[in-house]
Amino acid sequence: MSNKKKIYIVVTLFVFLIVLIGGFLTYRYYHYPVDLVYFWVDGSDKAWIEKKEYWQSQYGQLPENGTHQARFRQFDELKYSLRSVEQNLPWIRYIYIVTDGQAPKWLNVKHPKIRIVDHKDIFPKEALPVFNSGALEARLPYIPNLAEHFLFANDDYYVRVPLKKSFFFNKDRNPIVFVRYKRRTYDVNLWLAQIKKAHELVQEKYPLDFVITPSHNMQAYRKSYFLEAISEYPDEFKQTTYSKFRQPTDMNRVIVELLDRMKNRNEMYGKDDVDHFPDECNSAYSLISRNFGTLIEESPCLFCLNDFEGKTDKEIELTIRILNRLYPNKSLFEK
Repeated sequence: MSNKKKIYIVVTLFVFLIVLIGGFLTYRYYHYPVDLVYFWVDGSDKAWIEKKEYWQSQYGQLPENGTHQARFRQFDELKYSLRSVEQNLPWIRYIYIVTDGQAPKWLNVKHPKIRIVDHKDIFPKEALPVFNSGALEARLPYIPNLAEHFLFANDDYYVRVPLKKSFFFNKDRNPIVFVRYKRRTYDVNLWLAQIKKAHELVQEKYPLDFVITPSHNMQAYRKSYFLEAISEYPDEFKQTTYSKFRQPTDMNRVIVELLDRMKNRNEMYGKDDVDHFPDECNSAYSLISRNFGTLIEESPCLFCLNDFEGKTDKEIELTIRILNRLYPNKSLFEK
């Protein structure tokens, strides 16, 4: 065999090896499971209402923001959220829907991606029943068989355009999170009081020099990082776990984002950090209360048509009409 031919063979094998390694790394980057978690409750269910009213009477005076009807009512927002997921996040592995012995009547529970998780599957028996979304969030990483990488969503969060995993997780598979940067937090309401507490706890251990609130959109997490946060603040997470209704002393999941930032294992973007977003999106997210024109004006990647105290029946009807217009096609997640 001539030297020229030997060189040709060596070069060919080298190129083949480079292509093989590149293909493996590409496969490894894109092919890892990501799950999606929702909390869902039918606040109109009579048995559930009786249970809630009984336990509320045992607590006495509670912050109204944590017990208001808007925290628990539903008008099929989840159906449209799932339509947006089927259309724009087809790479999601499993969709976990955490409920208190309930399930939407329209939901196709036999779909291979759907997993119904009961509160009793993730809470200590003595902590039940629970009517506190913060307590539920504290138990997120305890969902059986949940993937290391997962997204968390409320049922009124929607995906506007097709997004890749790389929108939520970086090249190191660490979370990319969207936040609002603030000058300081004020405990003017229940939620902000919890946000303030999380910042104060982190500042006791780390040189935290910024203030954030999490955006109203799907957020990315790593289960192991979440569990690590719980291990750093076990008493606070335990107190939250056993808090049946929202309390200003509850732990807020923003502490996971704060700790990850302090440990250099996530990326944070504000609403105006446009360089990260796909060409189809002007911003990461939009929180829409009454000005539905924001959907067109801001062209967000993700958006929330949020429920709130004072939302009228007319506004609910308008919300449903908009969702029907945006996501008119029935998904495979429906019967």
